[in-house]
Amino acid sequence: VLNAPSAVRGSQRPRISSIPPSSSSSGQEAVELAAMAGLHLDDWEAYVLRESLGERADGRWSAFEVGAVVPRQNGKGSILEAREIAGLFLLGEKLIVHSAHEFATSMEHFRRVKELIEGTPEFSRRVRPKGIKHSHGEEGIELIGGQRIRFRTRTKGGLRGFTGDLIVFDEAMDLPEAAHGAILPTLSAKSILGNPQV
Repeated sequence: VLNAPSAVRGSQRPRISSIPPSSSSSGQEAVELAAMAGLHLDDWEAYVLRESLGERADGRWSAFEVGAVVPRQNGKGSILEAREIAGLFLLGEKLIVHSAHEFATSMEHFRRVKELIEGTPEFSRRVRPKGIKHSHGEEGIELIGGQRIRFRTRTKGGLRGFTGDLIVFDEAMDLPEAAHGAILPTLSAKSILGNPQV
């Protein structure tokens, strides 16, 4: 049936991809965690999340850098929301930094992640009292266990000093080399002891 609402259109796998080999993945658990919060990923979105969370035999990410080239308004934000929720509630990442080129984009993403957490009792009860910050420049969420996510607007030096476990460059088509260069060396240093991902 051509116009049935459940009919899938288009390929659900990327035309071009490079995925490093992995021995396991936390991806399916991340997909299920997102669904628990009411965030039901399309097949291709779940595929990207599962493949991005591939792990080598030593437990480290098989991909230090993960990138997805997706046209606007096609689900990229849902993948990022699911990955960040997994980082907080499944993977125990201590610091997640979500950055966007535009302040409004970063704040809209903050609002969506906050609503997912507040709408899921299993998540909301793990948020530290007064752990949701709305002050300009301090926007973020902190859990009782110390995990936190910060929402930033990219500037030349705006991410310096952040050595998080996960750094998200939303709107990466507008990612100045200086902003990228300001954060990657700190993550490379952290990768010796930790398991960061960009």
